[in-house]
Amino acid sequence: MLAVLDALTATATLVLEEVPGRVAEALRHSLNFDQLNMWLFDEEHDILEPLMGPSSTAHQETTPSTLLLGQGFAGWVAENKAAMRVNDGFGDSHPGERSAEPAQSALIVPLMIGERVIGVLETTAAHRNAFTLSDERLLMTAARRLSVSIESALLYQETKRRLAEVTALYQLAQQMNTSLNIQEVLVSIVQSLKKTIKCRGCSIALLDPVDNVLEIRAAAGVEHKWEQDFKLRLGEGVAGRVALQGAPIYVPDVLDMNDFIFFDPNVRSLLTVPLTFQQRVIGTLTLDSDQPDAFSQNDERLLTIAATQAAIAIENARLYASLEQRAQNLAQAYAELKKADRLKDEIVQNISHELRTPLTFVKSYVELLLDENAGPLTDEQKSYLEIVIEKTTVVTRLVGDIMSLQQAEQPLYKREPLSLTAVANRAMQGCAATAHQLGLTLVSDFPDDLCLVSGDEDRLLQVFDNLLGNAIKFSPDGGKIGVTVKDAGNMVQASVSDQGIGIPQDEQSRIFERFYQINGSARRRFGGAGLGLAIVKRILEAHDGKVWVESQVGAGSTFYFTVPKYQTPQI
Repeated sequence: MLAVLDALTATATLVLEEVPGRVAEALRHSLNFDQLNMWLFDEEHDILEPLMGPSSTAHQETTPSTLLLGQGFAGWVAENKAAMRVNDGFGDSHPGERSAEPAQSALIVPLMIGERVIGVLETTAAHRNAFTLSDERLLMTAARRLSVSIESALLYQETKRRLAEVTALYQLAQQMNTSLNIQEVLVSIVQSLKKTIKCRGCSIALLDPVDNVLEIRAAAGVEHKWEQDFKLRLGEGVAGRVALQGAPIYVPDVLDMNDFIFFDPNVRSLLTVPLTFQQRVIGTLTLDSDQPDAFSQNDERLLTIAATQAAIAIENARLYASLEQRAQNLAQAYAELKKADRLKDEIVQNISHELRTPLTFVKSYVELLLDENAGPLTDEQKSYLEIVIEKTTVVTRLVGDIMSLQQAEQPLYKREPLSLTAVANRAMQGCAATAHQLGLTLVSDFPDDLCLVSGDEDRLLQVFDNLLGNAIKFSPDGGKIGVTVKDAGNMVQASVSDQGIGIPQDEQSRIFERFYQINGSARRRFGGAGLGLAIVKRILEAHDGKVWVESQVGAGSTFYFTVPKYQTPQI
């Protein structure tokens, strides 16, 4: 017994397929047997599966078969967890082997870990009375030691298999993440799975949510003509049922299914799992083989995990494709809007140019009539003509503003050093007479230095003119208008303030838009087309500056703007 245990220890291995041969070698000198068979117990299906072909000193050809729990001597031993010794012959009653010369003696013991059966060990001999009670005790002792070795080998095998699965899934995830192109992702998935599981073919069918039809979108190992023919509705065929039920289906042999839909006559076994994203089936993932019973539960588990990864990758690729298409649509729409905006500007500019000349003629001829160059006029006629002059002036000013806005939106080609203080003084002198007529006071606060900025003097003068024009327009009689210029780091800051009606807080962000006016009453009271501040904003943006307002209703407004300082060129 000690010699047997020592031999079993010396021949221990983690390679499960080598265990029966090594056990036979360790027992050969202590037991008088001709054949050694070993089964492993599958708890899930209650069956005994042969570990490998038996070892025989007589070199007899035998084939151990799968046994149900309780079937035959080995099945009885596994079910009852007890040893069995047969010495008086059993012939055909022994279903565990098929040999040319039936065995006459058998010694069968359970392989157990604690109270759990993990398999059965059987030795047989071609003559009667080959085994004694002492042999039974010896084999039972050896079985206990062997059970530990087998359990270790099983754990090692399971660890290796799980490691291989994790490695395969990791590699699959890496390959799926190399691209966001939906077709490239699908092809990568089927090729990787076919290589990992070593099946005949692998395919992905995606579900059309409108027609509820499954169509193969990518396949590896499947002929192209079968890909084209594959179209299944929900509930139709294996893939259709998987998509409808959201659960895997394994078909060990398609010939056993009366209603199996054949697309490829080479398929014998089939494993299909659903592609599910956020509890929604988006398609199916299928493995097939030209051999029956080709796939195991491990394959199903691996494929199910891979299907989860694949569904996420597919949805990410779809989302990317959708966002990419949306970006293209937005870019196209933006280009069309820019084109429409450009055409609109051209139309406005052309109309403005066309209006300017006839308006000038109208105003000139009306002025000639008022001067009575064509004859005397009555007071009523003069009143009518003065209205024509007034309205013509309004339209002319509007045309001028539109043309100024067009010019303000052009790139700034002229940049030269100039004093913003001097520009502000020039603007104040230009509006001094109008302010005086309205009883308004102009107050300035300028620094002693020149405050040189880089820009176009005429355009910056228009900024001050528009801001001062607004201040005069909205100031009450006897009000005060302040103009300041000061140093602000890399910029020069200027401001124009008034004591007018003020601007509501929710309107302040929109007053720089073209043709925008605060409300109808202000437009009726003060006039204007709402272009002055839009022109200011565009001129300052062309100078790399900015403009903003601080205002309170009933307490006046202050408009601030900045222009970059002039930088001396480096030689």
